[in-house]
Amino acid sequence: MTSPALIAKAALADYLQTRTAVVRERAYSEFEIDFELRLLLFLTMHIDGDAASEETAFLAEGARSLGWSTMYETLLVNRIHGLPNYDLEQLAISRREPSLGRFLFRAAAALAAVDGDFSEDERLFFQNLKETLLSTEPERALEYLNEALQLAERPLLLPEYEAAFRPDGLTVSDETEELDLDACLAELKGLIGLDGVKEEVEKLVRYLEIQAQRREHQLAETTLSLHIVFTGNPGTGKTTVARIVARIFKALKVLKKGHLVETDRMGLVGQYIGHTAKKTDEVVHRALDGVLFIDEAYSLAGEGKNDFGQEAIDTLVKRMEDYRDRLIVIAAGYPNEMRRFIDANPGLQSRFSTYVHFPDYTGDDLMKILEIFCEKNEYELADTARTHVANVFSKALDDPSEDFGNGRFVRNLFEQSLRNHAMRLSMLKEVPSRQDLISLEAADFGNA
Repeated sequence: MTSPALIAKAALADYLQTRTAVVRERAYSEFEIDFELRLLLFLTMHIDGDAASEETAFLAEGARSLGWSTMYETLLVNRIHGLPNYDLEQLAISRREPSLGRFLFRAAAALAAVDGDFSEDERLFFQNLKETLLSTEPERALEYLNEALQLAERPLLLPEYEAAFRPDGLTVSDETEELDLDACLAELKGLIGLDGVKEEVEKLVRYLEIQAQRREHQLAETTLSLHIVFTGNPGTGKTTVARIVARIFKALKVLKKGHLVETDRMGLVGQYIGHTAKKTDEVVHRALDGVLFIDEAYSLAGEGKNDFGQEAIDTLVKRMEDYRDRLIVIAAGYPNEMRRFIDANPGLQSRFSTYVHFPDYTGDDLMKILEIFCEKNEYELADTARTHVANVFSKALDDPSEDFGNGRFVRNLFEQSLRNHAMRLSMLKEVPSRQDLISLEAADFGNA
């Protein structure tokens, strides 16, 4: 088995870079971010009671590799011990910052894997952690857990564990599954807002249909790269649309399987020379005959000459050519930053010919998303709540904070209202009626 120290070194290798990016973009303090990492590691190592020796060794190497002095470690631990409760809600920054949330989830998984297979308690812990740190991409939890087990040279998750982490409603098409194009397009059209996105995808579909008809008449085909750049802020539906696009390509017989493999910098970049090319190749091979979706792709375009992100980009460009008939890549990220990614290798500019922008949702769109959350969970918005929430959305859009997350903002608001609703009903003197149980009032949404 790989030693706990080596596992810790590998698991935390990109932490300082991730922290620096979050601090630079959001102006959080390094100590606050370090505290959340240390708190999560503390929680993980105590799930099964007293810490195992392997877990202690992991923490020791982690502190050393991150440059934490004994005094700094003591300050972090003292703050943990001073908490009124050990609640995942304490991971406030990580819940708001997807890149940090992903990193902490993977670091915790690596720590849990050092002393053996995941226990039942650990499985339940990571199910809860998935909802806290991976709320916008819960389907990646299984990938991260198996990644940690593989790093520790442990057996991968058993099928019954896989079922617990497989996202509801997520299906991966295979060679035997037939997909109906009209059904895929109807699914796309059913999404809230995104009119411009839907139009661009339909243009691509019609182009492919016409090319197929030209082939039937033995006419010359126009070669158009099908790799796509999605630009837009968090929570605007990029991953959801990417999954539908993969199914559309399957329905059009452009791709044999039409599955979607999601990754990011951490999934592609290694810790030493030569490691990155291997990791990138492994991800590409999992995506063959489907779509490779690279979230925050701009983070691969590092600013330092010793950054291995460039190696990942160069490898990706070569594989896009090697497997041009078996692989479609969708790269996603903030609009301005994605230009840096495209400029990182001349080959990217010619391979990404389609750019699709995902605008922020309007107030009406956000209200429709909230109504969908309510409907799926059997709640109703009282008229007073609807008026109040409309004002909340209006203020958020007029002066958006740096971490405004569109659909994610609505989800967080909805979940907050459920907690407030439960507290309000618990204070009633009489037993709540059915209407009480389903009706969300303005007060349940607080002063958000």
